[in-house]
Amino acid sequence: MNRILNIFNSNLLLSLIFINYIIYFVFDTSIFFIYFSSIILLVFFLILYSNLKLKLYIVLTILILSIISLGSPVSDWDARSIWLFNSKRIFFNQSLNEYTNYIGSEFSHLDYPILVQTLSASLAKLIGNWNEIFPKYSSIIMALPAFIIISDFLKNKIDKLIFFILIFFIYEKRLINGDMDALLGLYTISSLILLINFSKISKFNFNNYFILFLFLMTLTMIKVEGLAIFFCLVISYLIVFYNHHKKSNNYLILIFGISLIPIITWKIFIYDKDVISSSYLMISNGERFIDNLINFKFILVLIKHILLNKQMFISLILFLFALSKYFSINKNTLLLMINKNLFKKEIIFIFFSILSYGSILFLVFIMSEGSPNNYSEIEYFMTKSSSDRLFLPVHSLLVICSIYLNRNIINSK
Repeated sequence: MNRILNIFNSNLLLSLIFINYIIYFVFDTSIFFIYFSSIILLVFFLILYSNLKLKLYIVLTILILSIISLGSPVSDWDARSIWLFNSKRIFFNQSLNEYTNYIGSEFSHLDYPILVQTLSASLAKLIGNWNEIFPKYSSIIMALPAFIIISDFLKNKIDKLIFFILIFFIYEKRLINGDMDALLGLYTISSLILLINFSKISKFNFNNYFILFLFLMTLTMIKVEGLAIFFCLVISYLIVFYNHHKKSNNYLILIFGISLIPIITWKIFIYDKDVISSSYLMISNGERFIDNLINFKFILVLIKHILLNKQMFISLILFLFALSKYFSINKNTLLLMINKNLFKKEIIFIFFSILSYGSILFLVFIMSEGSPNNYSEIEYFMTKSSSDRLFLPVHSLLVICSIYLNRNIINSK
């Protein structure tokens, strides 16, 4: 019963957020946005209230994040210059009719999806003026459906402790400062959990399909990298589970397809508006990519910058500690033994997802950095300035994998 209620609550809140997004394409009257932001906030707090007894730790996490978010200014460059700036433009333009280029707009990434930004603009309309504090609360509202799905997956105190480490020590301020990267990490692992749950269901259930559709759709609409994560999850899932429930494959592929409709329509919209795609500023030409790829020193320094940060250290420690339990030494033969439970489909699915998206990011960094012939000038700006946040979905997958590994080994005993 609790799981059904959680699915309903998540469906309701995300559906309202998407309706708010769609309204900006249709209307330019503030009253519509005020009504919808009021309804969204009401549903948000009602969901929190309904979870006071059953999931108190989730409510407390949301309250702590809320206090920090509403009590702290925006200090991050991306939050102020991209995400909240685009929210501010939507707020003052009243709609998306004037969503066009301006001088320097390539650095504000107008081509990025704006699902969260339309919610931020509506929250600003609710209070009647623009500021950078209340609009960034949209990230906390967006996080709640993901928290609910993840909370159903957390079974014991160790699971919950690892979850707190993820939120407060790996994500740090990125859930409360207006950035999208931590939110993307949350929807990456919640979508993965839903896909794993789906693999265990043999009968058709509309709610299971609908919530999977909403979360995959949201994943692609948070940030441009969400589309790459979508394909990594979907392809990994089809590789591992395609023969698991052959009868449901057609429905599932249909869900995967229609989940892409919002991001496709957004791409068509910005193309029609002649909005500059900023991707070309980050990706170098093919010749530079080859030069970087075959330069051993360049690759080593790149790996160093990606691996040597606090977020990667914590997530790898959790993952490697859990993974180590699957290996032992045979006392008689002194051979390395591997627990067969390591090869369960759920674990392989997570491994594939981590490796595929991690590889894509690594290749993007190779393409994004300048010529490796002059290290002193380049200083690996792209990697040093963004690897810790862009790898947050990978960190999230490593953390969720550690929980699966711990649980798997306990159940096998």
